[in-house]
Amino acid sequence: MTAVEAAPAAPSVERRVAIRQPAVGTVCRLDEDNDPATGLVWNISASGVSMLVPKPLEPGSGVKGVLETIRGRHPLPVDMKVVHVKLLETGDYWMGAHFERPLTRAEMKPFVG
Repeated sequence: MTAVEAAPAAPSVERRVAIRQPAVGTVCRLDEDNDPATGLVWNISASGVSMLVPKPLEPGSGVKGVLETIRGRHPLPVDMKVVHVKLLETGDYWMGAHFERPLTRAEMKPFVG
């Protein structure tokens, strides 16, 4: 019996423009068509964010939000474009969005570890 070598895995292509960092105690208050919701921010970069949200948002749509710490500190208004949304088994949705303008390092500081 001869051994069969596995083909080397193709390198994955990194499409992100900026390095993502885990968000620490960060939420995003969303105002989608005057139907407010709060998303739990999972990670953040200068160019975008991923978060758990309680309702689906349409990919390609624009949404306004306010990033802030769980204690309501450091509110930062952001305009975003929804990139992807996925229903999770918990009933929440995993959403990724790009910011309309990149965040500065100082703007990100309150939200990362």
